[in-house]
Amino acid sequence: MLKLAAVVGTNAHLSYNRKLLYFMKHHFRYAAQLEIVEIKNLPAFAIDAEENTEVWQLKQKLQAADGVVFSTPEYDHAIPSALKNVIEWLTYHCSVLDHKPAMVVGVSYGKQASSRAQVQMRQTLMAPDCNACVLPGNEVLIGNAMKVFDSQGRLTDTDDLANLEKCFMEFVDYATMIKKRTKEDLAMASKKPFVDTAYVNFPTGRMSLTEVQQMLEVMPFDLNFVDAEDTFVWYNHEGHQVNARNVNQLNHPVSDCHPPMAREKAMQVIDSLREGKADYVPRAFVKNGHKIYNLYVAVQDVDGHYLGTLEITQNVDSIIDLYNRGTWGQPTGMISSPSLGGSADAATGASDSSTGASEGGADSSTGASEENSDNAADDAATGASDSSTGASETGTDGDTGASESDGDTGASEGGYVADDDEAAADDAQDDAQLDSDSDHQD
Repeated sequence: MLKLAAVVGTNAHLSYNRKLLYFMKHHFRYAAQLEIVEIKNLPAFAIDAEENTEVWQLKQKLQAADGVVFSTPEYDHAIPSALKNVIEWLTYHCSVLDHKPAMVVGVSYGKQASSRAQVQMRQTLMAPDCNACVLPGNEVLIGNAMKVFDSQGRLTDTDDLANLEKCFMEFVDYATMIKKRTKEDLAMASKKPFVDTAYVNFPTGRMSLTEVQQMLEVMPFDLNFVDAEDTFVWYNHEGHQVNARNVNQLNHPVSDCHPPMAREKAMQVIDSLREGKADYVPRAFVKNGHKIYNLYVAVQDVDGHYLGTLEITQNVDSIIDLYNRGTWGQPTGMISSPSLGGSADAATGASDSSTGASEGGADSSTGASEENSDNAADDAATGASDSSTGASETGTDGDTGASESDGDTGASEGGYVADDDEAAADDAQDDAQLDSDSDHQD
């Protein structure tokens, strides 16, 4: 089933265009899955304005969709400035709409509905910076808005409903045709490698591509790979990762996968791995009540050339539960629950100098560990604080979770970065009241 983003083309509190999209979501629920996307909290676009979390989330939703439905009212013979603001955010140094199937619908109080606004919207979507695949013809022009919806939000005008059904099903066919997959894409969708009869000879054995694919799929942790050009190129566990990924994010800069507040820290970690300042960077955090362990690892060829970064993420609740039950013969109850706080000792493995993990207690507010002062000596050969791994081991800033730089080596000392969801949740918004509080009558 197609997944479509349905964009409410106004920031008005009361909008018949919003009502139309919710009706379409229910009425066409067996033909496509529509997600209603609001734009009322987006800031005003400016070239020098930084992308905030609301903008980033908008881009992610449209990028993941198989197509976009824009519902626009008509303000002064044109689209609302709030909707134009959306287009600016989606096209400035951004290709979210490129070759994306798009449909335009609209409701207005007047008899001519939103015809002129829809013409403008179609022209805008076909502009080079948008380059969307706009469904030709198939105009959904619903006028007399106050008379065609009942108290339950249902479209009651039979002619308007028949035209909407015809046009929407044309769009479903249109979007499906554009999405039509190649033989390789179909193989990926069925969880099979494209060349499933090939074998790979490793230094330690030989496996078919099918075996490699399924082995990666059943691993009890999430894997994400970013190549040497900082492009997100691969992940496993589609659909149920700790930090959800989707195929539409592939072959895009990895920075696009992170909310604005986490982006800089994530790139600092990757840069430290690329530049050889650390071989790996660990982090720990709590997400939705679950304890998560995350590890960024530098991937190199046999000559030591940087190939990319592998991100490994695992829910460690079950491991901590085993420890608390004394599975390895140690005293029980040493790791507190549900937070990551509590004392750690040599029995937990958290303070083992051979692992490169920190030896202090965990900071309950950040989930980060603090380094024991006895193990602060730097290894002159690696410039890092762990003598066996070369990894940087100091704790994070208690307020920000940001890693700090060693004044002598420049190596990252903490390696911890803010969790995507936690960073996104704190992002402050400046509401852009770009339009009036109700659709204009035309």
